[in-house]
Amino acid sequence: MDLGAYARVALTAVEQRALYLRDVDWPSLRNSTLTAAAEAGSVERVHDLLRDAVQQVGGPHSRLLAPGAVPPFDAATQELPTARAVGDVGVLTLPSCRGITKAARAYARAGARALHAMPSVRAWVVDLRANRGGSMWPMLAVAAPLLGGDGTLGSFTTRDGKRIRWWLRRGWVGAGWHPSARSKGPRRLPGPVAVLTGADTASSGEAVAVAFRGLRHVRTYGSPTHGFPTANDVVRLPDGALLLITTATMADRHGVVHDGPLPPDIRVEAPDDPLTAALADLAQQSARE
Repeated sequence: MDLGAYARVALTAVEQRALYLRDVDWPSLRNSTLTAAAEAGSVERVHDLLRDAVQQVGGPHSRLLAPGAVPPFDAATQELPTARAVGDVGVLTLPSCRGITKAARAYARAGARALHAMPSVRAWVVDLRANRGGSMWPMLAVAAPLLGGDGTLGSFTTRDGKRIRWWLRRGWVGAGWHPSARSKGPRRLPGPVAVLTGADTASSGEAVAVAFRGLRHVRTYGSPTHGFPTANDVVRLPDGALLLITTATMADRHGVVHDGPLPPDIRVEAPDDPLTAALADLAQQSARE
């Protein structure tokens, strides 16, 4: 393998996409990385050089995954959304969604069934504490009935300042002109919503949290999120390595950009339980109505 040519392919992809490219001396970084790659002696050493480069211009959410580092996706292992009733409160748990196509549709169907299986529920908890990301669109499709109706949910903001709006319309969620997933139960569900977050809420899990930001009927509980509320492009390199390049920050429905951990409205740390705190607050709200 021509290691110099390999590095050039990767660095061209980084140059075209990386969110923070203009914050560093890119020509110097590119040239030093190419020089070191040509003398590296192994593709593994080039991987190390590219990891360093992409994180400098893409931030901590950017990375390089060596071939075989990600096991093949097994749809049978995809955790699905669940819901349970605690009194008159429905607790919806949204796990990560790694699947695409059939697995993503199965995720959305399972979430819709769970959400609409409790017609007497008067308030909701959405638990994102174990959601480390994946595909944001099936997650938003499940949450759609709780997101306040059709309209803007948030947006991506690129390094050029371009804003790509996320939207909900007639049960579909998507960005720009592209519908990405459909809610299997789009009917809007009334009542206040408590969103639970923690340090393991990351990436697309944070996107769901961002979509709930700015809604008057929503409060967040727990601890700050992981701090990756950004969008990545995935580029497959000639040897099968995956280059994940951060391309955009996330903004909420009011245009507020989030570029770091999302703090909750009500901070609840161990040994206290965010779910217990949220249920208590929702009970008080119900009693006042």
